[in-house]
Amino acid sequence: MYKFIRNTHLLIGLFAFLFLLMYGVSAVQMAHNKWFSNKPAVTESEIALTPGGDARSVARELMDRHGLKGELAQVRKAGSGFSFRIVRPGTVYEVAYATETGTANVKTNVANIMGMLNRIHHVGGLWHEYTLTNVWAVFVALVSVALIVLSLTGIYLWFKIHTERVIGIILLVLSLGYSLTLIVLIRTAY
Repeated sequence: MYKFIRNTHLLIGLFAFLFLLMYGVSAVQMAHNKWFSNKPAVTESEIALTPGGDARSVARELMDRHGLKGELAQVRKAGSGFSFRIVRPGTVYEVAYATETGTANVKTNVANIMGMLNRIHHVGGLWHEYTLTNVWAVFVALVSVALIVLSLTGIYLWFKIHTERVIGIILLVLSLGYSLTLIVLIRTAY
C-alpha cells in the first residue's frame, strides 16, 4: 500500500508541476508587470459581410468564413451598428460592425507569451463557447483535484515516517496558519 501511494504521489506531482509552474510565472508577471513587456501586436482590417445581421450571426460569419476564433463578448450598440469582441486567451478581436453596409472593422490584438499566460491564469468556469478554453478549464479542474490528492498522499507518506513526525507537525501547522492568514487578508482586501 505504501509503495502504491508513494508512486501515486510522485505521478500526481509530476502531472501538476507544469501547471503550477505556469501559474507561478503568470502570478509573478501580474505582481510585477513592469518587468515584462505586455504590449500586444495590433493589426486592423476591414471585412465585407452580409448587411443587417445581429451580433451573434456576424460573429459566426467572422468565425466560419474569416478564421477568427474565440467566444463572443461585450456586445454593445454603437450608432447605426454595434460593436463586440471575439476573445480567446492571448487574442482579442475588437469588431465594429455597420448594419447598413455590412462592413466590419476588425482590430486584432495578439499578446506575447506572458500576455497569453496572464489571460490563461484568469480563465474561470467550465463551459465556454471556445473549445480550447473548455479543454484548459477541464485541465485546471483535474489539477485542482490532483493537488488535493497530492496533499492527502503527502500527509499519509509523512505520517508513515516516524522519525519526522514532530517536524512534520510543526511545518503543517505553520503552513496552515500561513494559508489561513493569506485567505483572511485577501478576503478583507475586497
